[in-house]
Amino acid sequence: MNWLFEQPLIIVFLGVALILGLGAAWSASGRNELLYTAATALALLIVGLVVERLVVTDREAVRATVLQIARDVQSNNRRAVKQHISSTAPQLKQKAEAEMPNYQFTECRVTRIHLVDVDRYVEPRSAMVELNLIVSGTFQHSGFEAEGTFPRWVKLHMLREKDGRWTVADYEHDDPQRMIMKQPNE
Repeated sequence: MNWLFEQPLIIVFLGVALILGLGAAWSASGRNELLYTAATALALLIVGLVVERLVVTDREAVRATVLQIARDVQSNNRRAVKQHISSTAPQLKQKAEAEMPNYQFTECRVTRIHLVDVDRYVEPRSAMVELNLIVSGTFQHSGFEAEGTFPRWVKLHMLREKDGRWTVADYEHDDPQRMIMKQPNE
């Protein structure tokens, strides 16, 4: 049923089709019951759209978290970035604390989210996310400094914390060309 809460166009399509059908039937027969039923269908359409907006599915929450992480990275908010790391991944937090001072971002923009696969049957819930992004800025690594804009393919393993937040437990990234060509990591 989650798919219904993620697709408002389905709600609109079904509601409009029902209203049009009832309107045509009322027009042909002139029966007031059909007019009242069409009005009820319109009310249900509006209620359905409001409920769709209010219900946040796991997939929607994961997508929102990924976009927030990108905003936090772009603004170089190291404290906020560290809060997106899972409490079960202290080594990832240490790695982030060591590496983040080497990066000064001017842009971090998600260009496409290819996959959000939520596993509802494990506890804590987990999700695999694959996406492409563009990063710009100044990056220092092993004594070298690079400045520019770079496309990246990123795969995130995310976990839902006890407080309901989605956090990153592990990640990998690479050039998008390698993922397109499906070449194994060397």
